[in-house]
Amino acid sequence: MAEYKRKRRGAFKSAPKVNKKHLKGRVQNEEIKMRPQEEDYIPKKKMRVVPGKKLERKRRLKIGAMAVALIAVIILICELAIPAGIIETFSNWTAVIGGGSYPLNLESSNTVNAVSKGSYYYLLTNSSISAFSNSGKKIFSYSHGFENPVLKTSETRALVFEQGGTQALIFTLNDLESTVETKQKIKNAAIGDDGTYALVTTADNYAAQVSVYDKNDELQYEWFSSNDLVNNVAVATSGKKIAVSTIKSNVGKYDSNVYVFEFDSATPKFQKTYEGTVVYTLDTSQGSGFSTLTSNKYDFVYWSDYETVSYSNEYSTSMFRASDNGIAIVYNRESDKTDNRIVVFSDDGELESELEFKGIITDFALRDGNIYCICDTKAYILDEKGEIMRSKDCGFGVIKICPTGQDTVAVITDNIIDEIKLEQE
Repeated sequence: MAEYKRKRRGAFKSAPKVNKKHLKGRVQNEEIKMRPQEEDYIPKKKMRVVPGKKLERKRRLKIGAMAVALIAVIILICELAIPAGIIETFSNWTAVIGGGSYPLNLESSNTVNAVSKGSYYYLLTNSSISAFSNSGKKIFSYSHGFENPVLKTSETRALVFEQGGTQALIFTLNDLESTVETKQKIKNAAIGDDGTYALVTTADNYAAQVSVYDKNDELQYEWFSSNDLVNNVAVATSGKKIAVSTIKSNVGKYDSNVYVFEFDSATPKFQKTYEGTVVYTLDTSQGSGFSTLTSNKYDFVYWSDYETVSYSNEYSTSMFRASDNGIAIVYNRESDKTDNRIVVFSDDGELESELEFKGIITDFALRDGNIYCICDTKAYILDEKGEIMRSKDCGFGVIKICPTGQDTVAVITDNIIDEIKLEQE
């Protein structure tokens, strides 16, 4: 076999020879084209910039933070604008949704009160407290077990107490919210739109006691009346103030005082005296102020500066009703209950209309500026001038009426609720 040896090339070994003859011919035949420096270079493919993900993540994070901040601001505004809070208000709104039908049978023997709240109404009987939507859906019903039940309502809650007893029940439209027990006997009560409530009770060594609780049943304020009896209490929409009316005997007649208290002092921020009469009602349905009703006088007092708008009537006060957009009062002659004056006020206490109505009014309500009333066995809708717009026979035994639509009403007896549609005159 032939022996092959590796050729060694070192630093002193010359490189292989180049065939210059071959190169000479190729250099002579090929021309190398040069591009001038000032000419723009046009690439065959367009270049594109690929952005990184860091900037995109920052942009998305910024948008997300702005969205969260916007939602928080909206919720805060709603919480401030809606006294009861957005969650409770929304929960009540959803509870009304759903269909129902009339007539509705009642498991009771005595209808005590009914209060219309726009899209639904509360019904208090001698055995239970219930809520029904205008369409006839039973939202809830609860057996209270009281002998002398009294109903007070706010925007989203209802308070039922035993007059002369020691227990009060607070409801939302989702059933019982809380039960309140007192050591002293309850004489009156009120509940505000934000859930704050006040109880008027008897007191040891005092004529009366007023106790104010927040929506979580925490005691916020107490006021004691040394000599005068407290017959009414009302809670401001904000839950930061209360109005109280008292009665005292004065040489064979009664004088009344109305006080406004804030929760930092026992000294009233406002006081007004009504000589020779009793304050029948204190009402805070209109958020800008509270209503005071006596035998023939109506006052609306603004919470902000306690400016008072007054109205007087020569007839005697018979009924008082408040709605979302105003207040209505029925005055009649004591010697002739068929001679009525129905007076309508705006939501800031300004007089809007006065109208006459002949007949004994069993119950009435205010809705969208119209008066709905029951007289004997007939239901009526009156316009602001007192003209009869619609009417319908409703039968015997109707005690309460709740408007359920523009031309429909729920008529309530001791054992049944029915809906009737009033016909144009």
